[in-house]
Amino acid sequence: MSHPAVIKATALIHAGDITAAESALTELVETEGDNALVVVLDELPPKDLLAIIREYDASKPSVINMLVTPQQFADAVIMERMYAEKNRDRLRAMVNSIIFRDGVDADEFIEALVQKDMGLEVLADYLDERFEEVSIFKECGHFVVTEDERPPKDEEDDSVREDQFEMPKGGVGLDEVSDQDWMELTWRLAHHFSDEFFHVFQILAGRARAADAAQSALGAQPAQQVDAGNEAPGKGPAPAEEESAL
Repeated sequence: MSHPAVIKATALIHAGDITAAESALTELVETEGDNALVVVLDELPPKDLLAIIREYDASKPSVINMLVTPQQFADAVIMERMYAEKNRDRLRAMVNSIIFRDGVDADEFIEALVQKDMGLEVLADYLDERFEEVSIFKECGHFVVTEDERPPKDEEDDSVREDQFEMPKGGVGLDEVSDQDWMELTWRLAHHFSDEFFHVFQILAGRARAADAAQSALGAQPAQQVDAGNEAPGKGPAPAEEESAL
């Protein structure tokens, strides 16, 4: 049977009162301690936990975000991708608020996520607007390069077709990119989960190619419309001359 706090919180969430639902859960910390809340969060359906996590406000501490476990986090983030409208800013804020909080190992949360069927897609969503920087990091080990350091276009295309990844020697250290945001996550993913990093890179590369192809098709469309518009109104192409019967 569900804990009374879970029943109450679930009812409040379904009623749309997320703040009251979080308060109902955090009261457990005061009465029964942190461990009691961790146990109760395991009983909370992922979609309900997601509803609370999504309401994260950086201006105030959230006991829920401070105590959510890697597995609970991964389940909630996958739920976000499956059912919520895509919002990369919200996704990044939600991920950052949990995996980069004080007193936890961010790698444990990344590991829990990459083990999920859709975990790599979630990480690609998180890094979707950073494909260029991720590509540079993959080739050079840091995020900013001069034009002289930038690999030629044909080499960039070849790197997308590779079937394995090896972190380049040198590059920046973790202490240089500890921004508790996309750079730190990229560094941790590449150094500690290299296969998964490469798969995320391939997902991003595929999305970039699809976007370029769509843009090219869109650019060709007006020319076709102009050609069609040059025909006389109400007339199609001139018919081929019929062969004389004589």
